[in-house]
Amino acid sequence: MDPRLATLAHTLSLNTRLLQNCLAGVDDTLALRRLTADTNSMTFLVAHLIDARHFLADLLGVPLPNPLAAIVEYGKSQDDIGELPPVADLLAMWQRIGAHLDAALPSITSERLDVESGPRFPIADRTLLGSVAFLVQHDSYHLGQLSLLRRALGLPAMSYK
Repeated sequence: MDPRLATLAHTLSLNTRLLQNCLAGVDDTLALRRLTADTNSMTFLVAHLIDARHFLADLLGVPLPNPLAAIVEYGKSQDDIGELPPVADLLAMWQRIGAHLDAALPSITSERLDVESGPRFPIADRTLLGSVAFLVQHDSYHLGQLSLLRRALGLPAMSYK
């Protein structure tokens, strides 16, 4: 694997585990709770992350059918979507896309990483590597939100174990 991609791949693998830790002890009712009318639920954030990881797989040229494509469209808010799957189903989807990316990332060549990426993210690096870096940061950002929601909903802090 290109050494520039290795740390990002390790972070994605870590985030796969950490999301599971964020949802430890969370049932469907708690996962759907919103702290305020303007705050997303844990369920919505997990669905958004699954969708974003499918976007990353597409961007890398290793697509995997997105089971949430009909429910969550990029840019939609929680108020604009229908019913989301239960936590157990979301976790299975998360594991599936996480394992898919873990298997696919080592095959991405250095040359491919240096090609200009189509999407425009709010970073200076316009290459595929820059897009991957942004999407890994996006993953981590929302995991922080999930961790904070977990505490705000009265659960213990997320574990790194």
